[in-house]
Parts: sequence; structure tokens; C-alpha cells
Amino acid sequence: MGRYVKNIALLLIVLIAVNWISSAVFERFDMTSDGRYTLSDQSLELLENAPLPIIVDVFLAGDLPAEFRKLQQETQQTLEELAAVHPNLKFNFINPVEGLDDNERAQVVEQLGKNGVKPAMATIMDNVKRTNVVVFPYAIILYDGARTAVPLLKSVARASTEERVNSSIQQLEYQLMDGLRKVSQPKNKKIAIMRDSGELSNIKIADFLASIQEYYKAAPFGVEFVTRNDSISPVEVLEELKKYDLVIEPKPTIAFSETKKYILDQYLMNGGKMIMAVDPIVMENDSLSNEQAIAYPIPRDLEIDEMLFRYGLRLNSGLIKDLNFGPIALAAGQGRNTQYQAFPWPYYPISKGNPLSDKENTITKNIEDVKFEYTGSIDTLKTPNPKTVLLASSQNTQIVTLPAVVSLAEIEQQPDRSEFTASSQPLAVLTEGALTSAYKNRVKPFDTPSHKDQSAESALLLIADGDVMKNQVDRGQPQDLGYDRKTGVFYGNKEFMMNSVNYLLDDSGIIDLRNKDIKIPFLNTQKAYDERFKWQMINIVLPLVVLGIFGLLFTLSRKRRYT
Repeated sequence: MGRYVKNIALLLIVLIAVNWISSAVFERFDMTSDGRYTLSDQSLELLENAPLPIIVDVFLAGDLPAEFRKLQQETQQTLEELAAVHPNLKFNFINPVEGLDDNERAQVVEQLGKNGVKPAMATIMDNVKRTNVVVFPYAIILYDGARTAVPLLKSVARASTEERVNSSIQQLEYQLMDGLRKVSQPKNKKIAIMRDSGELSNIKIADFLASIQEYYKAAPFGVEFVTRNDSISPVEVLEELKKYDLVIEPKPTIAFSETKKYILDQYLMNGGKMIMAVDPIVMENDSLSNEQAIAYPIPRDLEIDEMLFRYGLRLNSGLIKDLNFGPIALAAGQGRNTQYQAFPWPYYPISKGNPLSDKENTITKNIEDVKFEYTGSIDTLKTPNPKTVLLASSQNTQIVTLPAVVSLAEIEQQPDRSEFTASSQPLAVLTEGALTSAYKNRVKPFDTPSHKDQSAESALLLIADGDVMKNQVDRGQPQDLGYDRKTGVFYGNKEFMMNSVNYLLDDSGIIDLRNKDIKIPFLNTQKAYDERFKWQMINIVLPLVVLGIFGLLFTLSRKRRYT
């Protein structure tokens, strides 16, 4: 008896000691094979640089479908990891419309919409019964008086809800840390949006501009006016442009003057970064709005070929057709009865990377398909500066030599695979490093004492389609970049453009969070319903049978021992 009491006392002492050690020394262990709950160095740095209280309200509560409950659980797990590092991070899960009548619910939904929170429709399966519910897959992050809405459900073209949720879970840490970055980090970098060569209007790049301004300062900039204004010199314009960290050319349509080309050239030579989204082809859908529904695309000459050639790039005006394409939506009916029907359209290539390369680039990894419209292509030339093909057409490509005819009658024809024999064509190419000036050993349009023939470290991203950064406009309201309102499909254009901007402005650390590859297993609800009797037997009856057998054997053993 004494020995029994001694063992109990020893056990209690060990338990108390373990409990005290565990309370004094806190450590979390990630036992997942993919490191799902291990925070990246970039997240730890962001949390360290945000010492004030962080409040996160997550609108994922209440009766949710199974896939959204999984998103809820993973969001909670990620927030718990963040809170374990940042003691002043608090989070709540809220159902914003719980207990409200229809009128109150409508008011709340309207107010959430003004804050950037958009509802999504989901389906709850109860045996064979389907119930549609409205969910708000968003989080609101508040820091030092600033707030931002963080989308937790990623838009994935032509994907099921489970696939969207799986893709969203991969991006949870990135989305939350990106939101924290928006509200906690100052806007130190400046971006110049060129507005002097017939570029896209503000409303057509409104969503891209709004996305940029969440991170950086952006302002319109003009160069060409110096050729018509004697009150300011080109040298002064160049010096002013050097104050910007990035220059963006959104689909210029008017040929560049020598003055503008030289200013942009010297901006690059002085370590500048630039994105040029250029259409080498004159072709718009409006050109098909005639009785014959026929258009005649022609080359567009911006007189920048020689400048690009010096940087190791060449724009091609051959019209790209691809068997990996997005649809074109055509209207049927009139007025309120207008409906849109999607048709195959090989002139809309879609791409999410370079099919000829096994290496995934930081900019394009884990993004969705990027949609191009009537695009040309890019050749990379042998120059010392390295070049990276970010986006390319598929290996089933056709190059249409201009002039040519594009007719809507093609939607009634099945694409002939025998015509798509060209290899993959580069559509977006990044060149970095030491670039050679396009004006080396050439006559300059004006003299500047700071002329350089070689850059130390600069970068140029050339895209063979200006429409990549163009959003659609519905009744005077700009839509999300990458959203096709006529087909309801989201493309990855905004992701690609924002990743490119962040990368060029040395904010690639936060992009690296996209590199996590997390695979979330989901329950096959239809299979589970079909096999429910088998699993009920395994989970309920089998344990009872095993327990009964164990009890019987235990009883027989006791009887044998005492007889």
C-alpha cells in the first residue's frame, strides 16, 4: 500500500513539474510535411515592424458549407500562429448578418460593400437537399486607425468552390500579411504613369491604379509636352523623372518622339525601372461592330523598335492565335433582355507562365491565367543582360501575318489544330541588369551632362499587349482588373501586374509568401453520401463490437483466474 501511495505522489510531482515547465517555456511545433503553420521570415519581419495593436475581424462564422468551414479553420490556425508571435494581435470571427431582418441585412451588405467586402454565394448540402447561403469570405485588418479589407477566397477561373478554397488556403499567410503591410507600412516609393502618347484613359486602368495606390504613391507624368513648351527644358523633365522609382507605360498609341525616347533611355541608364505594355497591333473589338463583323488588324509603329533592340528585345506584329484561349462574349437580345453567350476565340490567348521553362518565377508562381487580347509577341536577342520570359503562349500557337482578316464568323468554326504548329511565343519578358543605351554612339536630341552609355542596375518589363492592365467598364463604373463581366470569369491579370510592380520595386519578399505549396484534402460529399451506411457501420458499430469482444475476453479471464 505504501509503495502504491509513493508512486501516486511521484506521478503528481512529475505532472506538476511538466505543467510548470510548459507554462514557463512556450514553443510551437509544426508537424505538417509542407510547413503549413511555419511563418516565413517576411511575415516575422512585418510583425516586428508593426508594434501597435492589430485587430482582425474575420467574417467567417455561423452555418457554413464544408469547404468554407475548412477555410475558416485554416484562417484561425494562421491567425493563431501570428498571434503567438505578436502579443498585441487579436482576432474575432463574426457573422455580420446574424439575427438581422431583411432590411437590416441589406443595409449591412451595402455598408460592407463600401468597405470592399463583397458577398459570395455558397451551397450547403444536407443529404439531397441544397440550401444557398450568403458568405463573406473577408477579413478586416485595423492598425493605428487605418483599415483594409482582405479577401480570403481567391478568384480562380473555371474552378470549383473546393479548388478555389484550396488555392485560397495556400495564399492565407500572403493575404493577411499583405493586408497588414498596406495599413502599417509607409508609402515611400513613387510611380510615374505616362499620359502623353495616347495611353489608356484613367477609367480603363482605374482598378490597377487603385491597387497601386494601396502600396505606393502614383502620379501622372508627361514628356512629350516639352516639344511644344519653351518654358521647361528636356533636361529638367529628365531630372524630375529620375525622382520616380518606376515608370509605367499603359498602352501608348502615338509614336514616341526622339526626345521622349531619349528621356526614357536615360532614365533606365540611371537605374530606373519600367513597365511597357505595348500593342504592336491595331485591333479592338469595336472594329468588329459592322454589318460584316469583319476587322482588318494592322501593325502599330511606335518607333521604339531600335530602342528595344539595344535592350535585347524585339516586338513582333504577328497576331497570336492559341488553342489555350479565353472565350469572347457576344450579346443576344436587346435592352433588359440582353444576354451574353460565350464562344471560343483563339485571339484571346491565356497564359500563367512559360511552358518551355521548368523554373517557376516569383512573379508568376501561383497566379491564375492571364488573359491577352489580340496580342503580338516578343523576340529575345543575344545581349549580355539576362532576360526572363514571364508569360508565353502554349505550344499550340499560330502566328497570323498582317495584314489579315478577323471575322466573327470564326466562332462557328472548330479551330484546325494543323494550323497551330508554331512553338510557344513570349508575351511578357523581363530584362534586368546592365542595359546599353539606345543612344550610344548616336546623335542625341538634346545635350545632358549626365548622359550614360551603360546602366548599372535597371529593369524593363515588356508586355506585348496593353490590354493586360485594362479593366472593363460597366455603366461608367470600372470593374476589377481581370474580371470579364460578360462571362463571369476572373483572370489573373491583376495578380500578374501587381506582382510585377512589387518585384521591380524590391518588394519581392512579400511575394515569396506565394511560394508555399499546400495541398488540402477535401471530402468527396457525393461519395460520402453514397457510402454513408458503410462508414456508419465502421465508425459506430465496429467500435462497439470490438469493445464487446474485449469485455467478454476480460470477463472470461477473470473467471479463469479465480476458479
